[in-house]
This record gives sequence, C-alpha cells and structure tokens, in this order.
Amino acid sequence: MNLELFSDPQIVKKLAKAIQTEAAKLKKEIKIMHICGTHENSIIRFGLRDLLPANIRVIAGPGCPVCVTSSRDIDAVINLALKENVCITTFGDMLKVPGSKLSLHGAKSHGADIKMVYSIYDAIELSKNSNKPVVFFACGFETTAAGTAAAILDLKLPSNFFIYSVHKYTPDGVYALLKSGKIDMDGLILPGHASAISGLRTYERFAFEFHIPSVAAGFEAADILLAILLIVKQINSNQAKVENTYNRVINYEGNTKAQQIMDRVFSLGEAIWRGLGTIEHTGYILKDEFAYVDATKHFNFEYPNHYIEHKKGCRCRDVILGKAQPTDCPLYAKHCTPYNPVGPCMVSDEGTCKNFYDGGIGE
Repeated sequence: MNLELFSDPQIVKKLAKAIQTEAAKLKKEIKIMHICGTHENSIIRFGLRDLLPANIRVIAGPGCPVCVTSSRDIDAVINLALKENVCITTFGDMLKVPGSKLSLHGAKSHGADIKMVYSIYDAIELSKNSNKPVVFFACGFETTAAGTAAAILDLKLPSNFFIYSVHKYTPDGVYALLKSGKIDMDGLILPGHASAISGLRTYERFAFEFHIPSVAAGFEAADILLAILLIVKQINSNQAKVENTYNRVINYEGNTKAQQIMDRVFSLGEAIWRGLGTIEHTGYILKDEFAYVDATKHFNFEYPNHYIEHKKGCRCRDVILGKAQPTDCPLYAKHCTPYNPVGPCMVSDEGTCKNFYDGGIGE
C-alpha cells in the first residue's frame, strides 16, 4: 500500500475544502475529541488544526497511557524499590512522570534501582541476569496489554520476575467518562492502535447511547481529515454511527486472537485513572492462575493514604478531559517543559502538552 497517498497535498487540500463546505451547514461550533496520543502528534505535525474552519475544534482526550497512570501506583512502586531490594523496570516515558513527590527517575538519586526497558522481553532478560527480584511496571492500553499477556503465556519466566500491571482498557474508560458527563464533545475520532485490538464493535454503544458520531482513523493527514469530514457529515444529517477510515488495520471484531490471549491472562477490574478517579472494568488484573508473576501477591506494597495527582497550578486533568488546551495552563512552557515536567501531559510523546511544546505552540 502506498502510504504517501494519505499525505498527498492535493488529497489533503480536497479534504480540507470538503470539510469547509460541510462545516458551513453546521448550526453551532462543534468539538471533536480524539483519544489517541499519536493522533495529537499527527495533528500537530501536519498542522491540521490550521486547515479547519473556526466552528470545528479538535480536542485531545485521555489517550496517553502514562498521562493517566495514577500517582498512587507510581508512589507504590517507588516505595517498593526504596524499601526492599527490588529492581523496577518500565518504559522510558514512565520514568519522568511525576508521582506525589518523586518520579521514578528522581527516585534513582535516593538509591532506588530503576531501569528503563523497551519491552517486557527486555525486563525478562534483565531478570535472568539479576540476583534480585525484578518488577516490570506494566503500563499502556490494550495494545501493550496484549504483549504482556503473550509474554506470560509464551515464555518460561524466571522465578525472580514479576509484573505490576497498570494496563488499562480504553473503551470502558471513555464510556464511563461519557456516562458521568465529564467529557463534552460532539464527535469522536477512535484510536488507531487500541482499536486494532479491541475492534469497532465495542464503540457502537457510544453512538447508540450518547448519539455521538465515531470514526476510526489512521495517523496520516488524509486519515484524520477524512474522519473529521465523516463526523461533520453525520452531525449534519443527525446521524450517529461508527465508521472506519482505517480499514487497512482495524476491523469490526478487532484482533480476536489477541483478545483471547488477554482473556486467558487478565480479568477486568477497577483502575485509578490519574485525575479522573476510579473507573470500573478498565484495569487489566492478572488472574489467580498467574499469581506467581503478580507483584502485588509477592510484595508488601505500601500505598499512600494521600497522593497528589496534579501539582498546584497544573491543568493536566482539564487537558486530559478536553476542557483546556495546554496553552490555558499557567505553567505551560514556563515552569513546565519536557526538560522539567510538572504534569504528566508534558512527559510522553503521546502527551498533549509535550506535542504542543514540540510543535512550538504558545511558547
């Protein structure tokens, strides 16, 4: 497949013009939310907001996995590393995410053994060459959770290797937020990566229950603009259904093999989403059959009675809910930068604030 077509300037111009034409029929300003940090990265990279008419706003939602990892969980693994002879491994993005007092990277200067890995397989290899327990702090949505589940089933794990799962299930998280009324938007761009696993079936309830047009999109300029065009057309025709502009990767049922693997390893329980609270049926929890690798069953985790999700002045919670742009935050690009992130949205390449900063917006 020739992916260059999806960024062809002539195609992009035609789509932008079609959006302008369709937007002229709208009766109000609309907000379209995406729930994938990589979409925000593409929107900034291609300058897509500049191509949209004034009555269409594209806002970011809770689509960055490290942004929604609770300080409570970060504090707990830091406490474990500091008080017991345990090595904590995790992805590079997670290292700089602030906990209540320290990030994992900051905890290293207090003596914690923290190591960055690129995958669970790196963590397993590291444990084979270690004489101490190694805990993999496993974050990410269903795309990453599938990899964790596959490794557990496929490999003979070392006896000193454990997993602390903060994996989260995207569709039920967004569903709960919609039901709570915390998210205000008129259309939804469905995530490209996560939907490849979960499929589009699960998103049909969004259209039926909340009358929200929902369109899956890839990450090229034409992918995202076509999704916006289809959402505006649905709104103008008073429709709400699920459509797919990313059928080269996503289908209706999703990756059923990956779903079966995850169902064998995980059950879905409650999870704390940073700034959003506890949401039922969104946390991937290891089943009892895999207790031998579950860090929560082997170590005495000390969870703080009080934990700080966002520092004073930080508006990451509002950014995650699409209620504020990064430039609305008084800390943005002043006290909070990728080199000194105050809030989680400034850390990861999937974080909205980081993407705005890297794009030179509002500096």
